[in-house]
Amino acid sequence: MQTDSIERALAEVAACRALREKQLAVRAENRRKLEAATVKPLYVLKHKKQLELCLQ
Repeated sequence: MQTDSIERALAEVAACRALREKQLAVRAENRRKLEAATVKPLYVLKHKKQLELCLQ
């Protein structure tokens, strides 16, 4: 009886540890993507003039 509760507790601890490791991996991946996005701009204008927008 007591060993069942110990096994359940150990299983819960293992599940919590796995969830925490997964969250850390997702956080590290998101941080890596964010740093990669800030290094290089998406588009750089070749000319320093103001662009015109045709509204009609």
